Amino acid sequence: MDRIDVFSAARSGAAWRGRLALSAMPRLCASLTDGPGDRDVLLNYECRGLTDAQGRPALELQLDATLPLRCDRCSSKLALTLDAQRTFYFVNTQAELAAIPIDDTPEEALLGSSHFDLAGLIEDEVILQLPISPRHTDCIPIAGNATVLQGSGAVPADAHEPPHPFAGLAALREQLQAPEPSVAKAPSGKTKPQNGAISVKTPRKSRFRDS
Repeated sequence: MDRIDVFSAARSGAAWRGRLALSAMPRLCASLTDGPGDRDVLLNYECRGLTDAQGRPALELQLDATLPLRCDRCSSKLALTLDAQRTFYFVNTQAELAAIPIDDTPEEALLGSSHFDLAGLIEDEVILQLPISPRHTDCIPIAGNATVLQGSGAVPADAHEPPHPFAGLAALREQLQAPEPSVAKAPSGKTKPQNGAISVKTPRKSRFRDS
């Protein structure tokens, strides 16, 4: 892909539309599956130069693709539908860029150029759209770290997780450390429950007297 003059594009309202193979974006490919044809998937892009409401040279970018990822839960392939739109504005110098405060506005400032790397910007934006931990919505782990795929329905990330291998030991330790149940002695020599404690019976006397 040829580099573009973003300042000239903003003044003229120039627009570009095209397709990029995922194989042309090596940094992105590091996060994708590498099965047959996975890297041949095409990403659609559209961009348009403009002057924004503040009078700054700007660029609108729209991306559309289906990305082949790996599910972190079941390790099978996951198809992520990407449909993203971003707006950027450009400054002339690195000093201007460094002076811009970091905020949560949707427009992002970039260092403009007469030979701006549009392909690099597209790859950066696709990478930023990737989920931190891609997972199927219908993928449920079962015992033994195996998984099953349900027909439909979303599953929370922490639902149906296999039990922790030391959960039983923790419960046993708590049981052993629990205080002994208290009992109150009755005048008759027998014991009765107090505050819901388990009752304990005294030993039965022998029917035979000592000789």
